[in-house]
Amino acid sequence: MNILFNTDREELMKNTTLKEYTDFLLEKGREKERMSGAERAAMDDKIMAKLAAGKKLSQKELDYLRRTNPIMYAHAMRIQRIAMAVEEQLKHTKSKEEADRIISCALGGISKNDPDREYIFAAVNRIVAEFHKSGAYNKLPSTAKDGKENDGRANLEACRNEDDADDDALDLINWSPLKEVYDNMPAFSTGA
Repeated sequence: MNILFNTDREELMKNTTLKEYTDFLLEKGREKERMSGAERAAMDDKIMAKLAAGKKLSQKELDYLRRTNPIMYAHAMRIQRIAMAVEEQLKHTKSKEEADRIISCALGGISKNDPDREYIFAAVNRIVAEFHKSGAYNKLPSTAKDGKENDGRANLEACRNEDDADDDALDLINWSPLKEVYDNMPAFSTGA
């Protein structure tokens, strides 16, 4: 099954007949076959090394994973979403104490049985290192009280049980692409 993306649409518009459309789809499906085994292994190794280092994958690498290894693609997307969520939370912190709590909750919330544990640790540690290097951390007051504006955000970002979490909150630890599709499907009801 091939899924067309924005870059494919332009080429698809050129193909107007059914035969041309079929040939176009078959050609897109053969891209994987055109890579030699050594090229595929090298690309896989490069992607795994980037994930192990906590680096963000490029769009080309994500497209490659989506086409060749959908399971690894789902894992990579999950890892990147968790890292982006931590990064976004750190951008809105009001104190060093709150930032430290976000970091410890993010790292402490990773299950020991999580198959992506080492990759998530690496990604979150990269985000934390960038946050510390940017100087944003040093500009923060030590506590929310030192910042003279305590709007209750420190308690909001603290570790919460799933029972306390909002129903609409994105649970990045248990996120999967299929769950996202299922949650966005329309609901139908019949009147009795």
